[in-house]
Amino acid sequence: MGVPGEYSPSGISAPAPRASLSAGVGGWQPLGQALTPSLLVLFQRLSMKIVHVVPSFARGGGERLMIELANREAAAGHEVSVVSGFRLPEERSHQGLSEAVDLRFTSQRPSGGVAVYAALLPWIWRNRRWLRSRDVIHCHLTYGAMFGSLLKLLDAVTRGRGPAIVETYHAVSMPIPKWQRWLHARMASRRHGLSFMVADPYWERFRAKRRRIASRVIPVGVSEPDLDAVGAEERASYRAQVGIPPEARLVVGTIGRISPDRQSHRYIPIFAAIARALGPDVHFLMGGDGPDMERVREAVAAHGLDGRVHLPGLIRDLAPPMAVMDLYITSNVGAVPGVAGLQAVAAGLPAIALQLAEGYAAGAKDWLWSSADEGEVAAKAVELLRSPDRARSIAASQKAHVEANHSPRAMAAAYEALYREAASRRRGAETV
Repeated sequence: MGVPGEYSPSGISAPAPRASLSAGVGGWQPLGQALTPSLLVLFQRLSMKIVHVVPSFARGGGERLMIELANREAAAGHEVSVVSGFRLPEERSHQGLSEAVDLRFTSQRPSGGVAVYAALLPWIWRNRRWLRSRDVIHCHLTYGAMFGSLLKLLDAVTRGRGPAIVETYHAVSMPIPKWQRWLHARMASRRHGLSFMVADPYWERFRAKRRRIASRVIPVGVSEPDLDAVGAEERASYRAQVGIPPEARLVVGTIGRISPDRQSHRYIPIFAAIARALGPDVHFLMGGDGPDMERVREAVAAHGLDGRVHLPGLIRDLAPPMAVMDLYITSNVGAVPGVAGLQAVAAGLPAIALQLAEGYAAGAKDWLWSSADEGEVAAKAVELLRSPDRARSIAASQKAHVEANHSPRAMAAAYEALYREAASRRRGAETV
């Protein structure tokens, strides 16, 4: 297994297929040598050949989830590959993919677009034998969904016996157009396995009508940024780097992709209301980048927050920015926050959420407070910033919830069970 947190540029530019882990490659070789012949056969039968498909390594929650899952699967002894649509410059992409994971690209273009989708079918055809030798193809995001649909179509036309196709539906409960959700459902109906990060009325009805598909609600598992490793000197340095003055006593922050679907511009009126209530003592940190950045900058200027809202761009390491925050504001879709929001809670920050799901009414079971009303979110933030003891109590309760329900280990185990069920149904057998 490679060095955690890094993958080499040479590995990206010339990805070489990994040999089977059951053959004793890398960290698994000593284990293979130690096993008796009968146990080695059992190990080979239990290990799976898994392929994750993503559009790129852009800094989004879906991509971060995939990296966490792929790394854990490789560490558990599975033969894992990632197929990505195109390369991104290193400064714009997630790092941390283990060197034990085979990395391949369907296109040599340096950025996305229609041409990347056009390259899918020819790439699938050229690699059809390799794909059919896998046990599971795990599709992520729209690009992955298209990949899975084309592979299923190819199998139907050529009467092949391909792998089980599993999809994680990342847009569950998101406010997307009805036609788009209908299209997603049509593609999802052709899967052997489906996972959702949260229960949703529309998709619960979908699951009830299609019981032939192995489907589960699998909460996102997140790793905890180590804020204790960020010392006082590094915190002061980071504040200076992004422009937060030493006299700013409070910092409210959020991290995520700056895009229309995330409604990132809605954070700015919240920041403005907090600033009016608390005065110059509070500053705001909004990490991330994306197509809506200019809209966010215009909102900052319109609300008179120049010099108070700091936009450092893409965040490579979550620990330094989170270490300088006193309160984290995430966005919820129903009862579930984004991946960065979960990581902020896991790190021990108190968090509240701007609710994005249309018509959602928060209930007693919601573990993280949320509201679709920007004024209410600002008022809640002011309440917690004025009550440090209350904020610390809430942070401790939220952290306990994340540790109990969103561990990476539990997520990986749930996905392995889903893979085996989907592969079993694909082959019409009782076991994988």
